[in-house]
Amino acid sequence: MFPDPHARAGDSQRARLMPLALTFGAFAIGLDTFVAIGALHDIADDLAISPATAGRLVSVSAFCYAAFAPLSAWGFRLWAPQRVLLLSLACFIAGNGISALSPTFSVLMVGRMVSALGAAMFTPTATAMAAQRMPPGRKGVALSLIFGGMTMSQALGVPLTAWMSHVMNWRWAFYSVVFFGTLALALLLILLAPTDARPVDAQRFASGARRFPAAVWGLFCVTLLVVTSEFTVYAYISVLLANTHLGDMPVLPWVMMAYGFGSVLGNIATGLMTDRWGPGGVLNSVIALQTVGLVALVLLRDSAVAALALGAGWGIVSYMYLVPIQHRLLGLAGAASQQVLAINSAVIYIGIGAGSALGGLLIARGGVSMLALIAGIIGILALIPAGIVMRKTR
Repeated sequence: MFPDPHARAGDSQRARLMPLALTFGAFAIGLDTFVAIGALHDIADDLAISPATAGRLVSVSAFCYAAFAPLSAWGFRLWAPQRVLLLSLACFIAGNGISALSPTFSVLMVGRMVSALGAAMFTPTATAMAAQRMPPGRKGVALSLIFGGMTMSQALGVPLTAWMSHVMNWRWAFYSVVFFGTLALALLLILLAPTDARPVDAQRFASGARRFPAAVWGLFCVTLLVVTSEFTVYAYISVLLANTHLGDMPVLPWVMMAYGFGSVLGNIATGLMTDRWGPGGVLNSVIALQTVGLVALVLLRDSAVAALALGAGWGIVSYMYLVPIQHRLLGLAGAASQQVLAINSAVIYIGIGAGSALGGLLIARGGVSMLALIAGIIGILALIPAGIVMRKTR
């Protein structure tokens, strides 16, 4: 019997479109990650809680993600990655539905935990799948596709949800995440071929379970410090800019949009730069630039023009550290790539949670100006392990 050329063409088309489907899924996940940040001030007002208390939505969700990422990678280690993706999006949609309908802060917190489980399952699986489907010299581009979905969520989705929160109601921001998550799930259901459901070979997975080299742990440390520094400020951006206006309009949605479009540009650039020049120089440069930008944004927060310019500049470098870190991790991990990426995803969200919790503590104890000092110190500390680990990759 001869192979069906139409079936082969269909499989080829699915393979070409799959990275785009994964990117759209990452868009929904990224929107979920940041939706509470844009709506934080409105959630606090509506539920009669302090901004610091509302900030726990970000920190608790992040810590849940950090716990769920390695646990789900182990628990679903024998599942086909495509099935993990479908289950993760279903869980993600349910969690955001709970958040949108929540009558109390406690129920809202439960919704964030459920959506964190879905996100923790999706991101490492999608990242590993995208990298595996690209030739070795194009891994940076593959990674930038996934993070491109997240940056697009900041450029388009986060300003939209921030506007919804201000003009309509913060619940509509979560409804929009449900909508985009459902679209991503439908797209994957259409593109997945029957052969994509094959289970993972247990022996092949077990062969990846080896001791990670010291450089991997060093990169985890870099990830933790950089993300903690960033989210000490970013988690409270709506509080930081609450009294800053551009004419008669709040500047926050415009800063979020500038940040988002900047992150899209930075994400496009970092994939190409990492593939061409290696991850070392890219990583150290963007850590330094982001640290300076964070401090400047806090200090110049009363100026709408400065906030817009710094928001765009910060956006350009904000995601540029993720691609070189994960590029280097993939080079070191070998067969354990999915495990390493799951742990790094967990570390990212530990950093988000730690930064959010630290920022809330600083605001409650010393005011928003303290954010600049602590974010700056942590960012400088991140340069130490980054310089050591990346020295051989320059």
